[in-house]
Amino acid sequence: MQAKLHYYAVVFFISTTMLTGCSLPNLKPFADATAELHTAVLKTDSNVQKTLTEAGAQNQAQKIGKELAVRIAAMKAIVNYTDSLANITEAGRTGSDNAGKLAGAVDGFLGALSAPPLPSNYVAIAKSLYGIVANVRAARSFSQAVGKADPAIQAIAEILIADFDALESLLAQSVIPVQQSLLNKNNNLAIVDYRTQLDRRRRLLEKDLSANPSDAAKVKEIKEINALIEMTRDRYDPYIMQRNRIKQRINNQISLIKKSRDGIRQWADIHAGLAALVNNGLPPNTRLLSATIIEIRELIKEEKRL
Repeated sequence: MQAKLHYYAVVFFISTTMLTGCSLPNLKPFADATAELHTAVLKTDSNVQKTLTEAGAQNQAQKIGKELAVRIAAMKAIVNYTDSLANITEAGRTGSDNAGKLAGAVDGFLGALSAPPLPSNYVAIAKSLYGIVANVRAARSFSQAVGKADPAIQAIAEILIADFDALESLLAQSVIPVQQSLLNKNNNLAIVDYRTQLDRRRRLLEKDLSANPSDAAKVKEIKEINALIEMTRDRYDPYIMQRNRIKQRINNQISLIKKSRDGIRQWADIHAGLAALVNNGLPPNTRLLSATIIEIRELIKEEKRL
């Protein structure tokens, strides 16, 4: 009798497990972190536009603005896809129906990457990956579907990472043109040239006086130059402060781009291991990505202080 009861208990446990499957992990923290990466790119765009416009570098602002629009659109597609992942896991349990939902999410992801303002390299790779959608839809479980979707995710992530590398270089190269634009603004070049000549003459006189401190004519000339330098401060000092502030902002924005790129790489790494985690009902480890998000928040706060 006891053996029969044990047998029926085992059969009931196996049947229940087959019917219900493993609970899906909570992917909302993963989706939230992804959304913050998108926010960081949006902040970078608005901050860059503000900085370059303030410097009078409208051409640079327009050029970098177009480049940032590409990254923003790609990041939005990634956010929507990750939100779909989180919604699927929140709604129920693993199964072919969820594989179908994920196929729809992958189809939407690739479709978004095939539309303006995405350039030809995104469109080409997205179109080449459409065959993956059928593979995802044919999957027998959600975990298997996530695994079949991963090649598309990794391919797009690699393009986006390379694009952020290019954006970092472009922004770094903009420093000199931006400084030149600022020089041309409000006749700053004239006051900078005048101040440079005064500073150069004062250094030469100070060098001569170090050898002959009692030269009264040179002492008098230095006093006159110092007076002239004081007269330039009302125009020269604000220019120097603005130039330094703009340089600090651009450096901060470059750091934001670097951290956003790091976050995308971490996001792709998490997705690469997601299928196995989903299969075992385990949540992804987002600590490294979360740490990057915290650094991004600090950079955004610092930007506000500049």
